Amino acid sequence: MRGQCVEVMRGPCGGWKLAVWLLASLLGSLLLLAVTVTLQVGDMTKINRRAISSNSMTMMTATMTPLSQVRLVNGRNHCEGRVEVWNNGTWGTVCDDDWDMVDASVVCRQLSCGVALVGSISEFGQGSGPILLDNVDCKGGEADLGQCGSLGWGIHNCYHYEDVSVLCKDASAEDSRGFGDPTTQTKRSLGLRDGTIRLVGGLDHCQGRVEVYYSGSWGTVCDDDWGMKDAGVVCQQIGCGHAVSFTTNAYFGYGTGQILLDNVNCNGYEKQLGKCYSLGWGIHNCGHHEDAGVICSGSEPTTVPPIKSDTMPMGRGFISTDSGAVTGQTQPIPMTTTTTVSMTTVAMTTKEKAAIRVVNGNSSCQGRVEVFHNNIWGTVCDDDWDLDNAVVACRELGCGHAIAAKALAFFGYGSGPILLDNVDCEGNERRLEDCFHLGWGQHNCGHHEDAGVMCAPFQLIDIQMTERPTVPTSPPLREGTVRVVGGQHRCEGRVEMFSGARWGTVCDDAWDMPDAKVVCNQLGCGNVVAAHVESFFGPGSGAILLDNLKCRGSEASLQQCSHIPWDVHNCDHSEDAGVTCTLS
Repeated sequence: MRGQCVEVMRGPCGGWKLAVWLLASLLGSLLLLAVTVTLQVGDMTKINRRAISSNSMTMMTATMTPLSQVRLVNGRNHCEGRVEVWNNGTWGTVCDDDWDMVDASVVCRQLSCGVALVGSISEFGQGSGPILLDNVDCKGGEADLGQCGSLGWGIHNCYHYEDVSVLCKDASAEDSRGFGDPTTQTKRSLGLRDGTIRLVGGLDHCQGRVEVYYSGSWGTVCDDDWGMKDAGVVCQQIGCGHAVSFTTNAYFGYGTGQILLDNVNCNGYEKQLGKCYSLGWGIHNCGHHEDAGVICSGSEPTTVPPIKSDTMPMGRGFISTDSGAVTGQTQPIPMTTTTTVSMTTVAMTTKEKAAIRVVNGNSSCQGRVEVFHNNIWGTVCDDDWDLDNAVVACRELGCGHAIAAKALAFFGYGSGPILLDNVDCEGNERRLEDCFHLGWGQHNCGHHEDAGVMCAPFQLIDIQMTERPTVPTSPPLREGTVRVVGGQHRCEGRVEMFSGARWGTVCDDAWDMPDAKVVCNQLGCGNVVAAHVESFFGPGSGAILLDNLKCRGSEASLQQCSHIPWDVHNCDHSEDAGVTCTLS
């Protein structure tokens, strides 16, 4: 029975187990299939969510970071004017450091105004408020100005006279400003072609600030690299003979509008200035304080009364040649005949009691020199203005001895007529009008050249004093004295100059080997080895006295080099200039 039962149980028991195993396998397969499907669905959901999330982030980014806003101000339409950008809740301007046509083109494209016609133009005035961008460096493909390289929002070393403006080529701009085809007939009728030259601000059409015509408007030429060959091309182009001299630093006054050419470098045989090498039309890094000028011999010789050969202006942007053309037959400053008084006898025949005063100084013995003639006050031009002239002015003012003769509108720009020029005193005259000069009202100056003086105050001396006067242990420092600081010997270091009873530094804008050569000579050192920039010998302190120096290398002192007005600059002490000279 036991064996039978075993046989009987063996069959049913084995079948049941097999059924259970098959059922479990089926359930497992179904479960695995369900898990697989679930995972695939989850992955698809995740992918979809990621795509949606990515699209949402893209849209959010586009919403959260819009293109930087830009506008053009003070133009006749929305495609011309001063460039202003919006940042942190305010509008601000853009500095012109490194600004060029590439940057201007990005602005024009951002405003849907076509292409940039002029990259930098000053006729739209100075802005106000913050200067938001400086050293803008676009590559050309940016969608907006904010994508271009720069120092960062609000970081700059500029003033508002460096605000950039642009002129874009747009239909409305063409209609309103004359850049389109409709003005072709007018241009032809006027005989104005691109590259036409005129001279402005001189005494005749053969001397003055160089202005060139391009794309419907007049603009100036920057004085970077400006020289006699360039001036010769200008004089030849306008039919004014040969070049007598070239001028820099807005010698004939500041121009307006565009600065069309920079770094002009003529060979001398070109028929037009526009054919000479330059950076390109409208590309520059200049301001109108650097407008170039020329003085030509003239189409016909102009005779004038004999003038001392050493009284011709040599500094502050007037570069004279050593050629004989300057003396005897032709003069760089032709005299007009608008007055009935002889120039050479004016001091003797018009014995009006001319008065003198000083303006804008800290006392009655220092300031801008003004003289009274024909019932009007006027200024004195700084051509040939020196300490002998200051001595006479101080004496006439009733002040003490002369401390300094100041040039380049040191005490600010005057107004009204410029009454005296090329004043040349011996030092013993009673009044300024008794000194040699070109004659009342005869000049070739602007008010940026107004002369000034610094005199010691007048002091009464007590005759009963018996004490011996103190003897100074060292001679007083002369105006224009230079020194070098921070170098390894006496002929190397940061350049510092003494002016107005203080020491100050020189900015490295346009600083080069001819400038350094003048310093080396002034110090009594040997040859110039290097002209250093960017505070090579460490930053100085105090005033920055000179900027944009343009020496020829033959000047006796830095004061005689062309430069913009004293204390006018856009620098900080990280730009202090330095020199290395050989020991003599």
